Amino acid sequence: MREEKPFNRWLIVIAAIVIQMCLGAVYAFSVLVPPLESEFGWQRIETSPAFTIALLVFALSMIPAGRLQDKKGPRLIATAGGILLGLGMLLSSFTSSLLWLYVSYGIVGGLGLGLAYVTPITTCAKWFPDKKGLITGLAVFGFGAGSIVFAPLWTFLISAIEWRTTFLATGILFMALVVPSAQILRNPPQGYKPTNWNPPPSKKKVEDYGPSMMLKTIPFYMIWVSYWFGTTAGLMVIGHAKQAAIEVALLDPIQASLVVSILGLFNAFGRVLWGFAGDRYGREKILTLLFALCSIALFMMALIPGAISFVTGVILVGLSFGGFLALYPAVTSDYYGTKNLGVNYGIVFTAYGAGAVLGPIMAAYFKTFSGTYIPSFLVAGG
Repeated sequence: MREEKPFNRWLIVIAAIVIQMCLGAVYAFSVLVPPLESEFGWQRIETSPAFTIALLVFALSMIPAGRLQDKKGPRLIATAGGILLGLGMLLSSFTSSLLWLYVSYGIVGGLGLGLAYVTPITTCAKWFPDKKGLITGLAVFGFGAGSIVFAPLWTFLISAIEWRTTFLATGILFMALVVPSAQILRNPPQGYKPTNWNPPPSKKKVEDYGPSMMLKTIPFYMIWVSYWFGTTAGLMVIGHAKQAAIEVALLDPIQASLVVSILGLFNAFGRVLWGFAGDRYGREKILTLLFALCSIALFMMALIPGAISFVTGVILVGLSFGGFLALYPAVTSDYYGTKNLGVNYGIVFTAYGAGAVLGPIMAAYFKTFSGTYIPSFLVAGG
């Protein structure tokens, strides 16, 4: 009989990056809304809830998505996520009311995000126990890089074919990229370990916890709260980077847009850098460093005037936020095993949803009632 050729696990990583890059386009939402506001006379306070709803649905849907992924496998769930993600954009092309935008982009698109996001991360962690942090970082690198790719692409398409056709074309593109990539995803065989690799003798085998068991442990709540703090700070800066650059650093709109691109670049780079560093030096040590860097960055942005200090702070926040998104899936796996990683990380990821609400709203509150973003940087940094 002919021997079956071993599956190349690096194909999982390539598929994960493609899927995550499409999902990460959500961070470029601010590029899509100006033509809608211009056509319908809407204000930013009316259009921004579509982004918040998408992130909330994204975070909350990861719990059932993770459970389904653990039971049914990653391929089916990622395929469903790709279809819903594309459908959300297709439906958004017919927007004529805020409610339609909230449902199509926020709920349908957000559900697609949640279903498709968890599957590549958990699948990569199962195939690469020897490089868990680095590979998780690579998997989510695509999400951070999505805004770098799609922000200029959408800017060009909107000027060339208008916003409705841009939504339509993007929906088709998302389906064409995510659905085929999802077919590559699969779980490794039972008891799999890479060739010539054995777990370090200093590390005992991690017990596989179910979600109910995980919720009874103290480390879960420490992981959740710290993740919440980190994502609150990161999403606050991401959601208001352009406006804050204009107000605090006194940059013009074009320069402020460049700051947003710089933030996205270092957000993506931080996912790979800190994922690798976590493997080598220990994830808890690296997370401690990241929280210190993020705090210093926020105080720098608030207290040291000038464009250089502001941009430096933005770079450090981007690096730190990228690290959070790379390390927390691996930390969840370190403590609670890989068998139920989909649903377990889905529960941990609700901290991201909480941060998506608190961070941007806190910045908007201080900007509205004090006239400046500086107090929000001080609160988040403290």
